[in-house]
Amino acid sequence: MSEYGFQGMPSLEAVKSMFSEKPDLSLENPAIKAHEKNARGFHIIDGYMNRDYAVPTDFVKYNYVSQLLQARGIQIAIEAHRRAKPYNMGTLYWQLNDCWPVISWSSIDYLGNWKALHYQIKRSFQNQVILTEEKDGILNFYAINDDLKKFDDVYVEMKVVKFNGEILNEISTVPDGKILKGIVQFDPIEIENLIQDSNKNKVFLKLSLKDRNEKIIAESIYFFTKPKDLKLTKPNLKIKKISSTEIEISTDVLAKDVYLMGNTHFSDNFFDLLPKNSKRITLSKPLEKVETMSLWDTMN
Repeated sequence: MSEYGFQGMPSLEAVKSMFSEKPDLSLENPAIKAHEKNARGFHIIDGYMNRDYAVPTDFVKYNYVSQLLQARGIQIAIEAHRRAKPYNMGTLYWQLNDCWPVISWSSIDYLGNWKALHYQIKRSFQNQVILTEEKDGILNFYAINDDLKKFDDVYVEMKVVKFNGEILNEISTVPDGKILKGIVQFDPIEIENLIQDSNKNKVFLKLSLKDRNEKIIAESIYFFTKPKDLKLTKPNLKIKKISSTEIEISTDVLAKDVYLMGNTHFSDNFFDLLPKNSKRITLSKPLEKVETMSLWDTMN
């Protein structure tokens, strides 16, 4: 399947490079508008952003949500294509990079910075993934294997988790017999039976694909509503310095789409940090301070 894409804004550093003097970060700035060569570009971005996200008025937050929107759109496409194996055996998105600082379809901007899309591409194209598809109130589960190793007696362990980390339900599902080379489909589950009386805006589904030795092969998270409908609580994000080029970030509650800000390359970014969990991140060069943002900040 090729070629498809969706536009997103570049990094803040790339936006600032559009100016020869002090940057004026505003969506109404003619200089920024001039760096969007699709006549309907902002109209299309705003349309889909209104559908799925709370639309920020602050430029930095708008830039952040624009990148999340782009990553979400391409993730949906890639996962649909991979679930369609063996009818679809490849998926090629447009585009990799830019020749100038611009609002575009790229996943890497003009300065070489990874947009949210490129971090998501890395996750979406992992050799082994567990994917979820929702249809008519039913969840279908697919394990995709593009590794040389075959799946051996795999099953899916799933947990319904509140945003504060409380586990409300735990269940396992096994292959439903539709096993093809490179793809395994599992028994479907009705959402109502899974989340029971839980508010779907306040819970997520954590999926773990395991083998018969309990080894985790792949993990993923599934949300039951659009990002703008999630009833998020403010995460207490803490950053601990491990070395000059390594940090550890932790949270007390779900931190959705954690955005690490700074003029360096982060080994991971725009990721979900689960409640009472931490994650180590390497930096391409030291920073005195790493600033953070999460989706909660765009809703308040």
